[in-house]
Amino acid sequence: MSGFIKFMQEHRSGATSEDISDKIRELVAAVTDEGKGGKITITLSIKPMGKGDGLEVSVETKASLPKPTPGVSIFFASPENALVRQDPRQSLMELREAPKAIVARNLA
Repeated sequence: MSGFIKFMQEHRSGATSEDISDKIRELVAAVTDEGKGGKITITLSIKPMGKGDGLEVSVETKASLPKPTPGVSIFFASPENALVRQDPRQSLMELREAPKAIVARNLA
């Protein structure tokens, strides 16, 4: 076997390659949504298998996705120090529906 791509295709019968592809798609979506960077770390561990010539190879993949920015709401402090949605220093404006405008057309 030679080459990293061939190794990835054969490790765990291709499951490792699929896992990494899924994490890449997840990272791209998060970076696109949040507008912040992220990263994927792939760690290969290789150790001998006892006295034989075989090698045990494991692959660990970790994705560091950008954290979403939490949403905010606007509140005001009341004289009693409670959080309220309406600014207590501003008087309320009574709204009503405006009458429909009549459009005059000059047909000549």
